[in-house]
Amino acid sequence: MHNRMGARASFAALWRAHPAILSGLLALLAANALLPLAYRIHPLARVLDYLSVFILAFWAAGLAWRRSRSEGPAAFGLLGLGAALGGLRYAPTLFRPPHAALMGPAISILSLIALGGGFLLWPQQERMPRDRVRTFLDGIAIATSLFTLAWMATSSMASVGHLSRGMLLLYMIQIGVCLGVLSLWLLQETRLALPEQAQAKRFVRWALVVLLIFSSLSVLFRITGHYGHNYLGDAAEVLHQMANALLVLATLSPATTPASPPQRERPSVLRALIPTMVSLAVLALAAIQIFRPQGEAPRALLALGSVLMGILVLRHGLLILDLERLSQGLEDRVEARTRELEAHHREALNSLRVRMMAGLAAGLAHDLNNILGIIRMRLELLRESCDSIQLQTVDILQDASERAISMTRRILESGRFQDLTPVRISLPQWLADQEHLWRALLRPGQRLAIQAGEELWVLADPQSLDQILQNLVSNARDAMGPEGTLRIVAEHRTGMVRLEVQDDGPGIPSAQLEHLFEPFYTTKPSGTGLGLATVRNLVLQNRGAIQVESAPGRGTVFSIDLPIPAEAP
Repeated sequence: MHNRMGARASFAALWRAHPAILSGLLALLAANALLPLAYRIHPLARVLDYLSVFILAFWAAGLAWRRSRSEGPAAFGLLGLGAALGGLRYAPTLFRPPHAALMGPAISILSLIALGGGFLLWPQQERMPRDRVRTFLDGIAIATSLFTLAWMATSSMASVGHLSRGMLLLYMIQIGVCLGVLSLWLLQETRLALPEQAQAKRFVRWALVVLLIFSSLSVLFRITGHYGHNYLGDAAEVLHQMANALLVLATLSPATTPASPPQRERPSVLRALIPTMVSLAVLALAAIQIFRPQGEAPRALLALGSVLMGILVLRHGLLILDLERLSQGLEDRVEARTRELEAHHREALNSLRVRMMAGLAAGLAHDLNNILGIIRMRLELLRESCDSIQLQTVDILQDASERAISMTRRILESGRFQDLTPVRISLPQWLADQEHLWRALLRPGQRLAIQAGEELWVLADPQSLDQILQNLVSNARDAMGPEGTLRIVAEHRTGMVRLEVQDDGPGIPSAQLEHLFEPFYTTKPSGTGLGLATVRNLVLQNRGAIQVESAPGRGTVFSIDLPIPAEAP
């Protein structure tokens, strides 16, 4: 009921949009139905009937080709070719060339093949690389199965009714191709893309159903002798013109926006197995006839069975190759996803460690600061009563206490999320302002090179950015040789600005890279393991990302991606 109402609504909408074209279609169909009644009255009636057939066929073809070039999809071009060939099938009957009886069904088969090509050319949701090839083989398998059945059924007959066995087999090829093409549109329709072309697909499907009915009735009437001797055969031919009219409606159907996003249907196992099940059933019947005790196995049936078996082997061989490729692709994606999850897990563990150590460090720093405060007060008192030799010892103790206070401050800062104030920063200008400070951090003989493009703006907190670069420059200084070169490069990337700190030191072994940003992990004898942990936390708080690339003998590159402000000043 719903489909019938949808068809009525579609036809009513097309009538309102194209009244002249649909009126012409109805007039041509009426002429095809009525003119055969006047064949015996006047010979001109036959000419007018065939002329209306050609007009309808080439009209449908022209509209389809225009649709393929203007709106698409390109599959309409092949549908138009099918409509044109469907009209040309009547040319041998009208002009009566040699072998006219064979030419009509042959042209009909070519017309149906063009309609099948339209299905294969239609944009599809391909789940595997060779979906289209296997779909094509499914259609061939169904057509071959039907022809093989007809061959076995008529193997001992010289004719069937008023139709010779050879002509019957030719018409069975036509029916088989029609059934194969129709099976493509019915069994695999859920794979067709462009949901906005649902009306057009519906009319094409109906056209194929009408063509199948026409082919079947045409063969039946030829067998019974009613074709060409009374109106029944002419009435069947009207069905062929109705198929062309439905193709015209398909080309006129506008693209419509679905009410809701189309949901991808789950593939039906039964629907996918129908071509294989039909082929296997026909092969079983052929095997029974081939291996029966009496008589020699017919060579033609052996050839048909071999062709059908070859189609099935090729179809399922391609399926196995696609499944192997799909399995390998799934393994690669699972492996990549596993690595990504492991990286996120390590990052979460590092963040948890930082937070735990921050809480522990807060309590420890409070107690240490109390003790260090007492020591500093006592040292100030001792300074007043010390001689010059003792004053040197007091200075050493005071310097050690200051270093201890600085260390507790760094421990707190490594785990504490500070209140940042991101502002727009012109990165080339900021790098130029900080250059003299970084040169002071380097050892004599070490060089600094800064390279930054123009109009590089980032959104970051200046203090935290300064702390990030100071840590990285200090690490590079310790890693490089006496005449090493440190390069700081800033450049645009997609949606961000990348800041790279490159040194030409000895590099870092790969086993140590994944631990670099862990708190308290260090490769320096006197290091605390807090510098890079602090850098990482500050980068994350600035909504950025940091990564490191290094290899022994090739130096180290720290890459920091910083967000770009919405609008640069």
